[in-house]
Amino acid sequence: MKASHAAVFYAIFFAVVLVVTGGFVFKRTTQDVSPLWLTPQQAKNLIDKTSDVVVIDLSRHFYNDGHLPGALNYPRCALPYVLSNLNKNRTYIVYCHWTGDPLASAYHLKEAGFNNVYALEGNYGAWADAGYPVVN
Repeated sequence: MKASHAAVFYAIFFAVVLVVTGGFVFKRTTQDVSPLWLTPQQAKNLIDKTSDVVVIDLSRHFYNDGHLPGALNYPRCALPYVLSNLNKNRTYIVYCHWTGDPLASAYHLKEAGFNNVYALEGNYGAWADAGYPVVN
Protein backbone atom coordinates (compact mmCIF):
# COMPACT_ATOMS: atom_id res chain seq x y z
CA MET A 1 0.00 0.00 0.00
CA LYS A 2 2.79 2.44 0.83
CA ALA A 3 4.43 1.87 -2.55
CA SER A 4 1.27 2.92 -4.39
CA HIS A 5 0.97 6.06 -2.25
CA ALA A 6 4.55 6.94 -3.11
CA ALA A 7 3.88 6.39 -6.81
CA VAL A 8 0.83 8.67 -6.66
CA PHE A 9 2.81 11.29 -4.76
CA TYR A 10 5.63 11.27 -7.31
CA ALA A 11 3.20 11.35 -10.23
CA ILE A 12 1.46 14.42 -8.78
CA PHE A 13 4.77 16.03 -7.89
CA PHE A 14 6.17 15.64 -11.41
CA ALA A 15 2.92 16.86 -12.96
CA VAL A 16 3.08 20.03 -10.87
CA VAL A 17 6.76 20.53 -11.75
CA LEU A 18 5.96 20.19 -15.47
CA VAL A 19 3.12 22.70 -15.28
CA VAL A 20 5.16 25.23 -13.32
CA THR A 21 8.30 24.94 -15.44
CA GLY A 22 6.22 24.95 -18.62
CA GLY A 23 4.89 28.35 -17.59
CA PHE A 24 8.40 29.65 -17.03
CA VAL A 25 9.56 28.35 -20.40
CA PHE A 26 6.65 30.09 -22.17
CA LYS A 27 7.33 33.34 -20.33
CA ARG A 28 11.03 33.16 -21.13
CA THR A 29 10.50 32.48 -24.83
CA THR A 30 7.86 35.15 -25.34
CA GLN A 31 9.64 37.90 -23.46
CA ASP A 32 11.83 38.46 -26.53
CA VAL A 33 8.82 39.80 -28.43
CA SER A 34 9.13 43.36 -27.29
CA PRO A 35 6.75 44.80 -26.47
CA LEU A 36 4.47 41.81 -26.21
CA TRP A 37 1.44 43.86 -27.10
CA LEU A 38 0.61 47.20 -28.61
CA THR A 39 -2.65 48.75 -27.52
CA PRO A 40 -4.84 49.98 -30.38
CA GLN A 41 -3.72 53.55 -29.61
CA GLN A 42 -0.04 52.57 -29.69
CA ALA A 43 -0.58 50.64 -32.93
CA LYS A 44 -2.39 53.59 -34.51
CA ASN A 45 0.42 55.95 -33.49
CA LEU A 46 3.04 53.57 -34.89
CA ILE A 47 1.15 53.22 -38.19
CA ASP A 48 0.73 56.99 -38.47
CA LYS A 49 4.36 57.80 -37.65
CA THR A 50 6.22 54.96 -39.35
CA SER A 51 6.21 54.56 -43.11
CA ASP A 52 7.35 50.94 -43.21
CA VAL A 53 4.64 49.30 -41.07
CA VAL A 54 3.10 46.13 -42.48
CA VAL A 55 -0.14 45.05 -40.85
CA ILE A 56 -1.02 41.36 -41.09
CA ASP A 57 -4.50 40.03 -40.43
CA LEU A 58 -4.06 36.41 -39.34
CA SER A 59 -7.75 35.59 -39.60
CA ARG A 60 -8.66 32.72 -41.79
CA HIS A 61 -12.33 33.53 -42.31
CA PHE A 62 -13.03 37.07 -41.09
CA TYR A 63 -10.78 39.29 -43.22
CA ASN A 64 -13.63 40.19 -45.62
CA ASP A 65 -15.87 41.11 -42.67
CA GLY A 66 -13.52 43.99 -41.90
CA HIS A 67 -9.81 44.62 -41.44
CA LEU A 68 -7.36 47.37 -40.66
CA PRO A 69 -6.61 49.65 -43.65
CA GLY A 70 -3.87 48.16 -45.82
CA ALA A 71 -3.75 44.91 -43.84
CA LEU A 72 -2.47 41.88 -45.67
CA ASN A 73 -4.38 38.66 -45.09
CA TYR A 74 -2.00 35.85 -44.23
CA PRO A 75 -3.89 33.32 -42.15
CA ARG A 76 -1.80 32.08 -39.27
CA CYS A 77 -1.48 28.63 -40.86
CA ALA A 78 -0.07 30.19 -44.07
CA LEU A 79 2.37 32.59 -42.38
CA PRO A 80 5.37 30.21 -42.42
CA TYR A 81 5.02 29.86 -46.19
CA VAL A 82 5.14 33.59 -46.94
CA LEU A 83 8.07 34.54 -44.70
CA SER A 84 10.51 34.53 -47.62
CA ASN A 85 8.35 37.19 -49.32
CA LEU A 86 8.51 39.56 -46.34
CA ASN A 87 11.22 42.13 -45.65
CA LYS A 88 12.78 41.40 -42.25
CA ASN A 89 13.74 45.05 -41.80
CA ARG A 90 10.19 46.39 -41.87
CA THR A 91 7.91 46.83 -38.87
CA TYR A 92 5.06 44.34 -38.47
CA ILE A 93 1.84 44.41 -36.49
CA VAL A 94 -0.09 41.15 -36.41
CA TYR A 95 -3.64 40.63 -35.21
CA CYS A 96 -6.52 38.21 -35.34
CA HIS A 97 -10.25 38.89 -35.36
CA TRP A 98 -12.60 37.78 -32.63
CA THR A 99 -10.51 34.89 -31.41
CA GLY A 100 -6.94 33.86 -31.62
CA ASP A 101 -3.67 34.90 -30.14
CA PRO A 102 -1.37 36.89 -32.43
CA LEU A 103 1.46 36.57 -29.92
CA ALA A 104 2.41 33.13 -31.24
CA SER A 105 2.71 34.53 -34.77
CA ALA A 106 4.69 37.52 -33.54
CA TYR A 107 7.05 35.14 -31.78
CA HIS A 108 7.32 33.04 -34.95
CA LEU A 109 8.35 36.13 -36.92
CA LYS A 110 10.90 37.09 -34.26
CA GLU A 111 12.37 33.59 -34.36
CA ALA A 112 12.62 33.89 -38.16
CA GLY A 113 14.81 37.00 -37.79
CA PHE A 114 12.26 39.81 -38.03
CA ASN A 115 13.34 42.64 -35.74
CA ASN A 116 10.28 44.84 -35.22
CA VAL A 117 7.22 42.70 -34.58
CA TYR A 118 4.21 43.59 -32.47
CA ALA A 119 0.89 41.95 -31.60
CA LEU A 120 -2.27 44.05 -31.43
CA GLU A 121 -3.74 43.83 -27.95
CA GLY A 122 -7.42 43.02 -28.08
CA ASN A 123 -7.17 42.13 -31.75
CA TYR A 124 -9.48 43.59 -34.41
CA GLY A 125 -12.36 44.11 -31.97
CA ALA A 126 -10.34 46.45 -29.75
CA TRP A 127 -9.18 48.42 -32.80
CA ALA A 128 -12.74 48.83 -34.09
CA ASP A 129 -14.11 49.59 -30.61
CA ALA A 130 -11.54 52.38 -30.28
CA GLY A 131 -13.12 54.01 -33.34
CA TYR A 132 -10.11 53.60 -35.61
CA PRO A 133 -10.74 53.12 -39.33
CA VAL A 134 -11.57 49.72 -40.75
CA VAL A 135 -12.14 48.48 -44.29
CA ASN A 136 -15.29 46.44 -44.91
